[in-house]
Amino acid sequence: MLISLHWFIFLLNAPVATWNVYRYIMVPTGNLGVFDPTEIHNRGQLKSHMKEAMIKLGFHLLCFFIYLYSMILSLIND
Repeated sequence: MLISLHWFIFLLNAPVATWNVYRYIMVPTGNLGVFDPTEIHNRGQLKSHMKEAMIKLGFHLLCFFIYLYSMILSLIND
């Protein structure tokens, strides 16, 4: 995105990319990943993980339509 000078799209995706890197770095040693299936149910974290997943789903859906609009606009202008 930076090479092709799409600054708006880069700035739109930067916070989510930063959050994903932060979540990956903060995984405790011994866990299988960010969403360890055994720990979610043991600690009652399922509701917070579902909320985070729905927020990310909404963000990615919004980005999809922005990208689709940009692609159609560039095809029309050519």
